[in-house]
Amino acid sequence: MASLLITRGLHSLIASRDSTPNENVAWNAITRRDSEKQQVFSTVLLFIWFMVNIVLFVPVLFILVYTLNRLYPTLAIVEATDFSPDYELVAGKEVDIDDDRKVDAGRNSKDITIVADNSFDGKGSSATLIPDETAGIPSTPSQPVTSGLLATLRLLRATGGGIFKAYRWRFLYNCVVGIVFACLSSVPYLPYFAASIIASLAATKVETAWTHAAVSTQRDGRLWKKLPSYLAILKATAVPLVAEAVVIEIINAVAFLPLGPRTGSVDPLGVLPRFAHNDNGTRITVFIVLFFTLYTCFLVPTEVILTRTRATMLPDDASTLVPLDSSIRSQTVEQMGFMSWTHAWRTFSRASWVRIVKIYAKIFATTILIVFVVFGLIFAQVLVSSVVMQPSTAH
Repeated sequence: MASLLITRGLHSLIASRDSTPNENVAWNAITRRDSEKQQVFSTVLLFIWFMVNIVLFVPVLFILVYTLNRLYPTLAIVEATDFSPDYELVAGKEVDIDDDRKVDAGRNSKDITIVADNSFDGKGSSATLIPDETAGIPSTPSQPVTSGLLATLRLLRATGGGIFKAYRWRFLYNCVVGIVFACLSSVPYLPYFAASIIASLAATKVETAWTHAAVSTQRDGRLWKKLPSYLAILKATAVPLVAEAVVIEIINAVAFLPLGPRTGSVDPLGVLPRFAHNDNGTRITVFIVLFFTLYTCFLVPTEVILTRTRATMLPDDASTLVPLDSSIRSQTVEQMGFMSWTHAWRTFSRASWVRIVKIYAKIFATTILIVFVVFGLIFAQVLVSSVVMQPSTAH
């Protein structure tokens, strides 16, 4: 009996010893299969996350770089500040203006008569309505459309093109500048600064075409035919273009001083620089304030001069998105030369300067806000993805 128990115990011990490797092999196969599934799932999730970010952030980047920082200021610079009357007509109605400065809206407008007064002192009403129907007619003096970012966006959408208005000309300008700069960069002993100036001068006619396309409703073919000769445009824009290049170099040299020397790049492509004091909040604040101050005091005036000088070359019969400042139309192309930029400087009123600075402040603040929001979303996505893609541990 004892021998039988011993024999059975030995057999069970041997069986358990022989089955252990088989169980380990099976467990390893299951674990390996689960890890492969986890890797495939992580790859698919990473691809989906990458595509969603492209769909979300590329339009945002386009709006920041082009619509906010290029298109909006151009429209604001050329718009008249005292053109709009202090009433607004309802769209779709035929109107007649009589000798008493009364606007008769006709039979189909419920016999509305609008009496326009040009007083902006706020004491009198901006419009007298008989009967009292105020739908669509503001009671306060109207402001330039470009004073508000949302109003400018509605204008762009209503006139066609939207945030992509005139982008084809801007893309062509970037291509011309890039090609010329690439060719000049291979010239020995030619500084990059000089190459960038020459490239801007070479593409000045294309950039003038972009300005005309941005502020007017001309078709591309007609727009190019109506442009002055390249030599005439070069004479009018040469001095402001050189001044703009010098100002950009000064801003890049001075504004980044609080951040210390450059120590590398944040991204692998070397587009985003890394500085010695990137993590210092006080230095970053000083950099933002200094950059905006230099940009407003030096670069904005050169852009104003360039834009107004190019807008002067618009044909007389061109239809514009916003009413042009009267001083822009006061100079002809035949009168323009190397010193014609002084006319654009002298005729820009103080009120217009204040309005432009306010618009640039809005654009700058909106840009910073959107950048912080985008970086916050990216940081949140990285945290979520690190939790989701973390491999499960075996117990």
